[in-house]
Amino acid sequence: MSGTPSGWAQIAVNLIGNAIKFTERGEVALEASVETADERHTTLHFVVRDTGVGIPRAKHRAIFGAFAQADASTTRRYGGTGLGLTISARLVQMMGGKIWVESDPGQGSQFHFTAQFGVVSSQVVPGSGEGAPLCGAAPGPAWSKWRQSVPS
Repeated sequence: MSGTPSGWAQIAVNLIGNAIKFTERGEVALEASVETADERHTTLHFVVRDTGVGIPRAKHRAIFGAFAQADASTTRRYGGTGLGLTISARLVQMMGGKIWVESDPGQGSQFHFTAQFGVVSSQVVPGSGEGAPLCGAAPGPAWSKWRQSVPS
């Protein structure tokens, strides 16, 4: 299965929701970039960054498992079922991509994921005289970065 706009959107909602939940002050940001592209497929790389509580390195793999959280007190303090990252990991896998986290306690987190999208058409870029592949969910300058400050 190739990536779909609804698939990447569900992953982004899960990751951004977690980032907001675990960030008391600072910011949450989403960035998107083209990792690879050819005439048939485009692989996009998304990063959700936050300035939240962070995750110990020993828990980086475990948090993608069902009902897993980095700390047992997390459910009591922040709520949630522990399924968002599991669902995201499965969607990413179905979309031919990878998901991983870079994080340390007190340093915030960066959740990365890639997804492969089929190119749906070709369009002439004004002034270039060349066709440019269009992807079903290719990021453009208008939304390749999103950032939201979290009030103190």
